[in-house]
Amino acid sequence: MRLLVAGLCAAALLQAMRPAVYSARTGVQVVRDAGKPSSGRQLREQLEYISDELARQVPARTRVVVAEADAEWRARVTELATLRGIVVVTGGGDLEVALEFDRAAPHGVRVVKRKPASP
Repeated sequence: MRLLVAGLCAAALLQAMRPAVYSARTGVQVVRDAGKPSSGRQLREQLEYISDELARQVPARTRVVVAEADAEWRARVTELATLRGIVVVTGGGDLEVALEFDRAAPHGVRVVKRKPASP
């Protein structure tokens, strides 16, 4: 019986450690790759920048339309906006948000907001 309890405790402990191990591995990778061009690192930096810019430019609970042609980036911007408390709609929004990829922009991407065209 004690062996079973010890086994269950060990399994629970290992399961609880998974997020910490993942975070530690990611942190070590970021430090190790500092200064090297990395597409994964660049994507993380772009996503963090876009998220911060959305929070800075668009107040929470604002209805926005994500005007992004690329479906993958549209999904990413939609998720980041939702996490920041911005309401994403398919039409009739208060603002339109789009991305401009420009090497001169911070992290190679710029968040552009504008009033939507009237119907």
